[in-house]
Amino acid sequence: MTSVLSQDFSTSVTPAAQTPATGRRNRWALWGAAAGVFGGVATLLPTKVNAQKANAHTSAAIISTLHRWPYQVSVVAGFAAVACLLVAAAGWRRWAQERAPESLAASVISKAFAASAGAMMIAYGFAGALSVYLHGGINAKMFSAQGLFSLYMILDFGPFIAWWGVAVAAAALVYAAFREGRVPRWVGVVSAIFVLIAVLPLIATGLPGMPGVLGPFWLALVSVGLARSRRFA
Repeated sequence: MTSVLSQDFSTSVTPAAQTPATGRRNRWALWGAAAGVFGGVATLLPTKVNAQKANAHTSAAIISTLHRWPYQVSVVAGFAAVACLLVAAAGWRRWAQERAPESLAASVISKAFAASAGAMMIAYGFAGALSVYLHGGINAKMFSAQGLFSLYMILDFGPFIAWWGVAVAAAALVYAAFREGRVPRWVGVVSAIFVLIAVLPLIATGLPGMPGVLGPFWLALVSVGLARSRRFA
């Protein structure tokens, strides 16, 4: 009699106790959404605020037209994006170990995010350098306009190129969605569109910056969607 009651109790209570709610189970994916938001601000804000003037495109004269505060916001938001992306990478690594230990695509995702995080530290670090050296910065007038122009040119593509690891993660999710069925198919569709928009201009013209334009939006959208997905849980 005691064994029967014990069996009934374990059958009715244990699954509820051991199976977390979907929202809680997937909550780690929101770190990717935060990385997308912070990364979007860090990448796009300096470009939007410091509109290039036609007569300063090809010379160091453009340095005198730049505001430094967008670069300060960029480095702060960028390093926040790095931290969030590394946490998201750790979440994807745990997911791969638990749900797809034999999947090469699943193991690529966390590594690709970590690769982008490392590149972002360098790219957004240069934004911090420019915020320090431009007029009003703590080390203003330390370098000439010609010297600062080199930093400006690095930042023309640097933060955008840093998102290529995220594009690789998107490609891995395309495979995980359509070939392995480990994530919802809508994730595969959205990721395929992102990858094509990143790769086709690169092949056609050599333009390497498209991942930084769309990557933050893709990362935020997919991360929020997976955080709410019952199938992913």
